[in-house]
Parts: sequence; C-alpha cells; structure tokens
Amino acid sequence: MSKNTETSSNLAIHTIIKLVWNEKTITRAELSRLSGFSRSTITANVDTLLEDGVLVEQPLEGQEKSNSKRKCVSINQNRGIFVGIELDADCCAVGACDIMGTLLHEQCIALDYIDGPEAILKQISYAIKSSQKALSGRNTTILGIGVGLPSPVDFEGGYAVHPAFMPGWHRYPVGPKLSKLYGCPVFVDNEVNTMAFGEAFLSEQYRGNDILFIKLGVGIGAGLIMQGSIYRGNSGMSGNIGHMRVDGSTVQCKCGKIGCLEALAGGGALLKQAEQLAQNKQNTFLQKVFEQRGYIELSDLKEAIKRHDSKVIQMVEESAHTIGSMVGSLVVFYDPKAVVLAGSLCELGLQYVDSIRRSIINEATPWIKSDFDVNVTKFGDSIGVIGSAMLCISNLIHNGAFVNEG
Repeated sequence: MSKNTETSSNLAIHTIIKLVWNEKTITRAELSRLSGFSRSTITANVDTLLEDGVLVEQPLEGQEKSNSKRKCVSINQNRGIFVGIELDADCCAVGACDIMGTLLHEQCIALDYIDGPEAILKQISYAIKSSQKALSGRNTTILGIGVGLPSPVDFEGGYAVHPAFMPGWHRYPVGPKLSKLYGCPVFVDNEVNTMAFGEAFLSEQYRGNDILFIKLGVGIGAGLIMQGSIYRGNSGMSGNIGHMRVDGSTVQCKCGKIGCLEALAGGGALLKQAEQLAQNKQNTFLQKVFEQRGYIELSDLKEAIKRHDSKVIQMVEESAHTIGSMVGSLVVFYDPKAVVLAGSLCELGLQYVDSIRRSIINEATPWIKSDFDVNVTKFGDSIGVIGSAMLCISNLIHNGAFVNEG
C-alpha cells in the first residue's frame, strides 16, 4: 500500500469512528453522506473495523424480525473500559465506563492528602483492580484513563499546579505515572472541567453549546464549555470563581486573599458559621451535635433546614444569594445557554438551589434569552467520574487514537 493510500485509509477510519461515536448508531449510507467518502471506501473500512472488533453491526431498530438487509453500525462497547478518577477535598471516586460514557462501576475511597501522591495513587490502583474484578463478566482491558484534580492543572503535562491543600502534588507527574503503570493514554484536568465536559457531551440539550458549570462543595469552582469544548484559558486556570472577590467582604481566605467567594459562601465557610452558632449557643440542635461530636457536617445543616431552623435557613439563603449574584455577573459576561450546578451543597435542598437560580436570573436580566436555564446536573455525584472518563474517550476518538488501542 502506498503512503498516500495508507493516509487516505487512516483518515477514512478516523472519520468513520468519530461519526459512529457521535451518532451512536448509523447506517453505511449515512456514513458516506456525512463523511463525503464514496460508498466503496466506507464499505471497505467499515468491514475492516468490524473484523477488528472496533465496530459491531445489527439490524436497524424495529426491523430485527423483517427481511430487510438494512443495518446500522455502532462502537463495540465491550472492547474494554475507560477509567474515570475524580479527586475531591477528602475523597476520591474511581469508576469504569464504556466508550459511550455509560457508568459500569463506581466506588469512593477516603483520602488524606498528608499521605502524599504516591500513597494515594496506590489507593487508586487498588480501587481500579476492584472495579475490574466487579466487571469480570466483560472485557476489562483499560483503554484509557481520565483524571480530575481539585486544583489548577497543566493539561499538557498531566499534573497539578500549586494546589491549595495537596502537599507534594505540585508538578507531580500524575498522568505519566498512571500511563506507565497501565500502558494506556491518560488525560488529567481540573475536576470541574471534567464534570463540565461530561455534562456538555452527555446532555443532548447542551451538546455543542456554551455552558457554565458550577461545582458547589467545600470549595467553589467553575468549568467553561465553549461550543462543546473545555475553555482552559491562557494558563489553564480559567473558572477559578471561588477566588473572585465579593464586594465588601473582609473574610480571610486560605489562599491569602481577602473576600474570596469560597471563603464567604463555600461549604467550608457554611460549616464554620454553623459551628460558631453552636459554640455561641444560638442554635440548640447544632449545639447538641457539636457537643456530642466536636464538629458539624453538611447532613446536620440539612437536618436543621428540615426542622425549619430560621438561623440556619437565613445563613444558607445568604450563601445562595452571594453565589447566585457572582454567577449572574459571569452570565452577563459569558452569555452561556445554561448554568449547571453540582456538588455537595446542592443537597441542601430545592430552596437553596432556587435561591441561587433567582439570584442568577435577577443579576443577568435582561441580557439572557428566554431559553436560558439553571439546572442541577442530572448525573448526580457520578458526573465527576463520568466526565473524567469522557475527557479521555473524546481525546482518543478525535485524535484518531482509539482504533490503535486494545
């Protein structure tokens, strides 16, 4: 085969895989129409991909029992697995997905960053082995790994950059280490970026659009999706909303600055305020919990809200308003189709989410269209793992690397 013929064949194969992945199922005729390649080129390369086990073919939906010869092709979802890893402030979720982003298995492990990156990567390796054992009925060859880190990330280098609470992780080669260990491609990004990407790709109403994804947990972060792709900024640190200053605030942030949104309205700030209520004997329920346990958890705030505790409700409402106003200003600037909320603080209930939504819309009106919306992710706590896996899958598909794996 000549070099030009080989290049043309590779281009056709990569184009076919991208189209099949994007469309999920597609006929050969549609592949020819969308790709611009001739029927004979499509037929030859689809047959090769079927023989190699990259694609599978089945009758069109609804024609399984007919005599029609019309068939459609799809990606072979049992060719291997993609591992998604999401590290948070105190835990790590590890999961396995198929190539279409379907979550097959997930587990969470507790983390103590004092242990250092090598010890934590060992914990993650044990969790990956556990997932493979749990999926023993299918092919568990690891085709790629995606990692979301709770810090700024150098995407090309695959490592964290000056993480706030992860000693020993600055420029630690997470991507290269995992790639060498598992013999597969590894992609590392900020955890909110991976969440945002998973949401944007898997939600039909957001695919290819601009969205603003906000994670509300111990800290606060944002992921920006522009026309379906992650926007990382010049230095890879876009979306650092948690360290934008709230006018008039004098609260000291752990980053060293004054008045950061995270220090005023993040999960850590709420728990700190709740403990002050308990210690000052301003809340009987929280005081009792604090005396028995020595600290307050998010679940305690949820319980206080259920008990219609006015001080806790007011505290949470003020936090929601502060966050919503800041996000609303970003909406005016960025003009996304939607804002998607995720993270543990969303568990505080509909009233908390609605307060954020109202504040966003009040701040952004009249510069938003009628189809603009604010929603909580429909993928729940799993969006981090799914998004990390999807980041890897998407890069392999669009770089033409998937056909060479497995």
